Amino acid sequence: MRRLNIRTAAKINLCLRVLGRRADGYHEVETVLHSVGIWDRLQIHEAEPGVLAVAATPETAPQGEDNLCWVAASLLRDRAKVKRGAAIRVEKAIPIRSGLGGGSSDAAATLAGLLRLWDLDLGRDELEGLAADIGADVPFFLRGGCCLARGRGERLAAWPELSAWLVLVAPERRVSTAQAYAALKRGVTRGRRRGPSRPVQRLLAALEKGDVGALPEALHNDFEGAAMAAIGDALQAKRDLLDAGCIGAAMSGSGSAVYGIARDEAAAKEAATRLGVKWPWVTVARTLSAEESLVITEMETG
Repeated sequence: MRRLNIRTAAKINLCLRVLGRRADGYHEVETVLHSVGIWDRLQIHEAEPGVLAVAATPETAPQGEDNLCWVAASLLRDRAKVKRGAAIRVEKAIPIRSGLGGGSSDAAATLAGLLRLWDLDLGRDELEGLAADIGADVPFFLRGGCCLARGRGERLAAWPELSAWLVLVAPERRVSTAQAYAALKRGVTRGRRRGPSRPVQRLLAALEKGDVGALPEALHNDFEGAAMAAIGDALQAKRDLLDAGCIGAAMSGSGSAVYGIARDEAAAKEAATRLGVKWPWVTVARTLSAEESLVITEMETG
């Protein structure tokens, strides 16, 4: 029996603008996403035809049909018109509902894995279109590395990758994405921008030049202005990261995880040690290339 072992990474938002509500109910965004080395791990093997089973650890993670892996597998099976089954086991290390994209990363890994397991042939555009129907960040996780994402997040452009060590903090109190968007109180958007907004332009220019020193001033997240208690926790974590020696810090996604850019690996580890006394979840990770962000290995079992 074929079994796939998949390692799939988290993400941070180096810059995130929420431009307004669209006619379809979603929000128009501009964001620069980067893969980081915090991993969820999936095992996928074929099951009886028609069977889709998803189990996740820890037990607090969504199970079965509530898990985005099940949504991704079901949608792929329907679109590809296949009757095959799959059993998926997810081991979570990316904090749940933290803004680090764990659920979307798992969904992308499921799509990539089942393409191989079920011997399907889908082009990138078709696959990313399917991924966008699952969630705004899912297309990015099929690519990884560093990307500018626009629209709902489905319009992607690859960008020069950052090489940096990060310290990440996830406060215990988490943010509801729907409530965070509501708290921003964005009006209806009036069509697409032709080019990125100025905060995004500054961030992209720093990446293009490879200028890590310019990044701290370019980091931006509109959700940091949302009036929510959990956002307050994230802002305190941001201040703590800067006090611990990080050269720049920002919240990821709608929160509440926050990352700090460290000067080097040693500085990142020192800051994480200091912050670990106060915060329940602190880790050190480096930014990743596209090739490192989603890794599939296949093995035959008896």
